[in-house]
Amino acid sequence: MRVRFRSVRQHPSQVLLPLWIVLVVAFFTWQAGTYRGLIALLAEWQFNEFGVYHPLLTFLLFVLILAPLPFLFTRRHRKSPAASSAAVPASDVLPVRSDLSRAIGEATRFLNVLLVAAVGCLAAALLACGMILMLPTAAGPIQRISASATLPETPSQGLTELRGAILYTRTSAFDEDLWLTRRNIRFAPMVDAGADPSAVRYFIELSPTDGSQRAETISARQGILVKDALPGELFRLYRYAGFRVTPTHYVLFRSAATMRWPYWVWASEFAVGAFLIALGALVQWFRRRRLIARDGRPVAEADA
Repeated sequence: MRVRFRSVRQHPSQVLLPLWIVLVVAFFTWQAGTYRGLIALLAEWQFNEFGVYHPLLTFLLFVLILAPLPFLFTRRHRKSPAASSAAVPASDVLPVRSDLSRAIGEATRFLNVLLVAAVGCLAAALLACGMILMLPTAAGPIQRISASATLPETPSQGLTELRGAILYTRTSAFDEDLWLTRRNIRFAPMVDAGADPSAVRYFIELSPTDGSQRAETISARQGILVKDALPGELFRLYRYAGFRVTPTHYVLFRSAATMRWPYWVWASEFAVGAFLIALGALVQWFRRRRLIARDGRPVAEADA
């Protein structure tokens, strides 16, 4: 009687490949959210060449290139007939996997790559939504501080009245695109009256009616103070322009809506990325089904 044994031992690639994809997605999610590393380098190249930066396409480029990288090195090497014959009795030697069977295995692994990447993008979108819940609110007493580069040492986030000199001549503009609308937001540094204008710790969001050609104006602005909320592109721009922006800076937003807008943009881009990758996974799933049908095996057996 012939007895055929089927190994249930997982190949290391079945564990390491999903782990690698999760790490790649998490790493570039962090870089995209903080505007640094490879994401920042490619973003600045896009600014120089095209005058615009596409966060979603930049993120997907790195993920779709690097996430499947181990897939190219996970093909199992077939044992030689002699080695197989020495391992089991000649009558029990299993047939050598056909090229079609190997194609099914590769299609399955690539499908897993796409699925994990889609889940990673969806997780990034949910993370952005979660970060919205962690933002400060306009509730509570208002704090009144000056735009000093040193005092107070650690201002509280939330409802704030900030007093200082607004450097209108150093206004920066930033376009944020949601899929059905576009928003332009402007920021200007605010420094303490009479202080060195190149040492900046605070930025304020300007309203559409704020003039951009006026000289330094001392005023008091109320809004929601948020730590490290200046877009990374603008943070680097001010640094390149010679401003000594403190590593921990603060942005005074006019309203909760404008404060949350960048996170909604981030969440929507990652959600759309997850949808597009999921469509690619669906196409790959149909391709794999066709390969299984050509091989003549039940789908359940191919999935095992």
